Amino acid sequence: MNYKYRELIEQEEVKNLHSQAALSAQHQRFGGADLDHRLPYKRDVDRIVHSKAYSRYSDKTQVIYLVDNDHVTHRALHVQLVSHFARGIAEILKLNLDLVEAIALGHDVGHPPFGHEGETYLSELSEEIGAGPFSHPLQSCRLLRDIEPLRLGLAVYDGFLCHDGAMKGNQFVPRWNKTWDDHAQDLAEKKKNPHLNIMPGTLEGCLVKICDTMSYVGRDIEDAIQVGIIQRGEVPQTRLGTTNREILSVLAQDVIEESYGKDYIAVSEPTYEALHVLRSFNFHAIYNHPKLKVESSKIKKGYRLLVMHLMEETGEDSVLQQEFLRSRTPEYLSHTSRPQQVIDYVAGMTDRYFIRSLEKGWVPHRISL
Repeated sequence: MNYKYRELIEQEEVKNLHSQAALSAQHQRFGGADLDHRLPYKRDVDRIVHSKAYSRYSDKTQVIYLVDNDHVTHRALHVQLVSHFARGIAEILKLNLDLVEAIALGHDVGHPPFGHEGETYLSELSEEIGAGPFSHPLQSCRLLRDIEPLRLGLAVYDGFLCHDGAMKGNQFVPRWNKTWDDHAQDLAEKKKNPHLNIMPGTLEGCLVKICDTMSYVGRDIEDAIQVGIIQRGEVPQTRLGTTNREILSVLAQDVIEESYGKDYIAVSEPTYEALHVLRSFNFHAIYNHPKLKVESSKIKKGYRLLVMHLMEETGEDSVLQQEFLRSRTPEYLSHTSRPQQVIDYVAGMTDRYFIRSLEKGWVPHRISL
């Protein structure tokens, strides 16, 4: 195959992109580059969207779960919204659109059933059984590196790992020139401290980091209004407005204004403060609303039932073996402890599969003789 056309595009990137943008020619794939007509970060995007982990997004909770409403946001829609929002800004800032898309679409695959609430329960159990604390950014890396190996680029995995912690400052300066060894060290530090705020090694990673938060704040408000747990008039009056469309418009313009031509991604102090006000409102009025937590105790008990049963069950006919381990690579099986295997299996479940597993294991069924 003649790769001269791809090489021409790579040359155009040098001329047209930001001087510190992640160039395709600098892409680092563990084990070496693959020859293909596609630009390497575009190939990463394709690998992500064709993965089994990406397919499971469609039944992963964003915020509102177990509610019969087809219009509330699920995880699959959230990552697409992050991707579209970030790409729109990246195009103006002259960043690598394919890298932005890859990070945005894959950054949340590590979320367990029932979103951040489920993550809290799973992390407690993970520590209890000896696998250490759980964090979904780290799990996103493990999922598409070890559990379903995709051999993505270093900057993509780095973007996954570093995507949280966006509200800890209004300016994001990349930790330039990261290596695979640096990434391994970041993974180890994140495993010890799930709340550690790690800065990405690219402008593209920094952009997705802040766009993730920006994309869900207004959308979660719309979802909460949709299901009737808040009214529009309750939303705090800030310079960002009170609708998702207004919020995103102001935020995008501000990021572009503060970041254009710079070697960092930033939002202005007034905009950052307004975003903080809205996010705080969401936590108080939406994320912890009693109407959304009526099934929380059952979910928490369900996590414990599943994890402890999987830890106790043994043999070739065990659920863990039949449903998860038999399709894993020899490398995964030889390098992953039993507690971590259990956590990986449960974390990869969709909300519906989690419930089915509980029904299958603990609800009596009619038998055929």
